[in-house]
Amino acid sequence: MDYTFRLSGKNIVVTGAAGGIGLEITKGLLQNGADVYMVDYNGEALEKSASELKNEYKESNIYTVTADITKKEDVENLIKVIAETTNSVDVLINNAGVGCNVFSVKETIENWSRVVDINLTSQFFLSQAIAGYFMIPEKKGGKIINMASLGGIMGIPNAVAYSASKGGVMQMTKSLAAEWARFNITVNCVCPGFVETPLIAENLANEKWVGYMNLRNPMHRLAKPEDIVGPTLFLASEYSNYVNGTSVVVDGGYSCSG
Repeated sequence: MDYTFRLSGKNIVVTGAAGGIGLEITKGLLQNGADVYMVDYNGEALEKSASELKNEYKESNIYTVTADITKKEDVENLIKVIAETTNSVDVLINNAGVGCNVFSVKETIENWSRVVDINLTSQFFLSQAIAGYFMIPEKKGGKIINMASLGGIMGIPNAVAYSASKGGVMQMTKSLAAEWARFNITVNCVCPGFVETPLIAENLANEKWVGYMNLRNPMHRLAKPEDIVGPTLFLASEYSNYVNGTSVVVDGGYSCSG
């Protein structure tokens, strides 16, 4: 696909960038001339993806940082690595996340904590670190885009921790948007529906589930990672300068189809 947004000269951080939605977003950013800091906990997959992108997008700078963003020391190292190459971050895309498929009465504190830490807590503390170091000083400003989910809007069976974490992302987004606007920082989130990624590999292997979801969705298909790119690029671009604290739902109409 051809993503036509002007992002030349922008420094953009993308978490969960080694594959899935994060990798596709990175491609869209590079097509528009951005310099991208790709962040992922899977160093091997990250370097493989980055190597392929560097061969294709030779005009952009691509940096890789292997990090578990739930760990304070990894976040601090990420800031250090970025600061060694630039004094500004224009956009942070908090894409890293994890799903779950657990019947609620069998949910454990360990799994609940893991899902909430990755999907919600890490988004806040990385936003805090990036904004505090690069965006708030001297009111340099910037854009923060948090990846929420349809699960933050609707109840999803067997995914109570996931839905709770994504609902939290949406409310966190509103709070930060209201607080940081005076620093010329906008904070928004994207809410994908069901996307064909490894996150729902178990469901994708179930033909009955896929058939039901295709029937349930007005567009009669699941989303692909590239379907999430356009809305994300819009929020990263100058065209969204007066968009703040909102959630862009990208679900093919699933949430409004009754």
